[in-house]
Amino acid sequence: MRYIFISPHLDDVALSVGGIVNNLVNSKIDTEIWTFFSGSPNDENLSDFSLSLHKRWNLPMNAPKIRRLEDIKACKTLGAQYKHFNLPDCIYRKDEDGNPIVREENDLYQPIPPSQLFLVNKISDEINRKATSDDIIISPMAVGNHIDHRIIVAAITQVSHRPLLFYEDYPYVIKSHSSPIDNSKLTAVKFDLQDENIKTWHASIAAYQSQITTFWKNTNRMKEEIIDFAGRGGGKNLWNFS
Repeated sequence: MRYIFISPHLDDVALSVGGIVNNLVNSKIDTEIWTFFSGSPNDENLSDFSLSLHKRWNLPMNAPKIRRLEDIKACKTLGAQYKHFNLPDCIYRKDEDGNPIVREENDLYQPIPPSQLFLVNKISDEINRKATSDDIIISPMAVGNHIDHRIIVAAITQVSHRPLLFYEDYPYVIKSHSSPIDNSKLTAVKFDLQDENIKTWHASIAAYQSQITTFWKNTNRMKEEIIDFAGRGGGKNLWNFS
C-alpha cells in the first residue's frame, strides 16, 4: 500500500500537508508525491506574465528545472518518494490559437477553458495506469479555484481507483473555502502531528527558495505562519466522502 499525494505544482503538497506526509513516512508507510504540472514549456516564446514570475522568483533561466530540483530536496526532507510528470504549468500553456491562457494574476483562477479539457483525461489515464488497487490517492480540493488545481480535481472524478482522500489547498484555504468539491459531504481523517512533523513540514517548504517571497516576507515569517496554521488545526486532516 502506498499513499500517493497528487500535487498540481512543485510545492502544493509540501505547502498543504507536509506534516502529514512526514508523519506517514515516520510510520513506515510508503508515501509518494506525484507532481503533474512540473514540465518545462514547449517553446521559448514565453508570455510577459510568466517572465514576470521568473523575475519575482529570481530564476531568469531554466526556471522549471530549478523548481524540480527544489522539489526533490523538499521530498527528501519529508522522506517521500517523488514523481514528476512532463506537463507544463498553466503559466506556460496556450490555447488552440497560440495565445497564453494566463495573461495576468486573475487568470490563474478561472474555470477550465475548453482548450485545456484534454488534460483532464490525460491525467486521469496516467493515475489509472500507475496506481494500484491497494494505493490510497490523495487529491487537492482545489480550494481557491486555481485552474491547475481544478484540472486535477476534474481528473480525479474520472479515476476509477478507490480509496480516495482530499487535502485542503494551502495557502488558498486561509482566504477562501470555495472549491469544486462539495465539502459538506466530507469527513475528517485526523493525524496526530508531532513537533518533529511540524518542523520537517516548514523545513520542506524552505527548500522551495524561489517561491518563499510569493507568499511570505522571508523564511522566518513562513515558519511562524505554518506553526500558527497547524496550531489552529490546519494541515492536520485529510478528508473523505462520508
